Amino acid sequence: MILLPKGNPVKENLDPGKVILPEALIKLQVGRFTGYLRFDTQEGAGILIFRQGQMISALFEAAALRVVGDEAIARIFAQSLAGGALLNIYRLSHDLAMSIHALLHGHVLYRGQELKLIDIKALLGRCRDERINGCLRLYTDERIALIFYRDGSPLGFFHDGSTDIETTADTSMSVARLPGAKLDVLTMEGTEEGELSDLLESIEVKGIWEREVENRAAQKKNRQHEDKRSRQEQEKVYREKVVAHLSETAERHIGKIGASLVEKELEKVAGPVAPLTPPLLMQFFEQLNKAARLVAGPAKVTEMIGEMKKGLRGLKGS
Repeated sequence: MILLPKGNPVKENLDPGKVILPEALIKLQVGRFTGYLRFDTQEGAGILIFRQGQMISALFEAAALRVVGDEAIARIFAQSLAGGALLNIYRLSHDLAMSIHALLHGHVLYRGQELKLIDIKALLGRCRDERINGCLRLYTDERIALIFYRDGSPLGFFHDGSTDIETTADTSMSVARLPGAKLDVLTMEGTEEGELSDLLESIEVKGIWEREVENRAAQKKNRQHEDKRSRQEQEKVYREKVVAHLSETAERHIGKIGASLVEKELEKVAGPVAPLTPPLLMQFFEQLNKAARLVAGPAKVTEMIGEMKKGLRGLKGS
């Protein structure tokens, strides 16, 4: 799970499956947007970071998966098209966007440590002594805050709703006092701005989108085909059970001629393979009632058809 404070919301709780994402990304590029897009999907979470309209980072994480660049973009597109995803867009300052980029591509020293079990003073002393560049991530299930460090000294704070790195600790440190609060320690390597390429220029984003749209359409078609085959197989099995039940019941009541009548009348109303729907069965019973009365008495025929219908109710639940 990618844990980041929310920043200043631009759009929240969008369905990315209803958005032509390459066009939306180009709009952010033209508008020189700085901030990040978060995609929470059925499989995992994706982050796209923008700096003045340039997409400088793409990351997708799942339980046993972490990919960046074009692979991350492909995953984000695929999961968005699959449905059930949420897109949130948050605006950040230039410096904060760069810090988030460095954080996401840094290294985790400690993860998921319960704050109540940690000697915070000793931990901060180690950060200072080792001149760590990175951050402390404080979080609960509901809230997240980051404390950035440069050369072992606190640089600033980032919490939900922030646009820039803040110098006051009140809101961020309040997370540490919440029940169940945990701590991650992450290190970051500085990245020169000139080293970052615009992924919208270096990656064929539109081509990735079109490929994923085609893949999604093919998957849908295959699923529909498999569903149809499954229904046909179920209908075939049900028909075989129905025919066996009707034939056995007819033979028991009026002899072998009864089984022959069942076969003949079913062929008339449903053919050899058509699903035996309630309307067709109703028509079948009307025809069978007339045909059977030519070889057996009305009472016997009525009793036979009643037993047939009763048995069919049991077959529907099997």
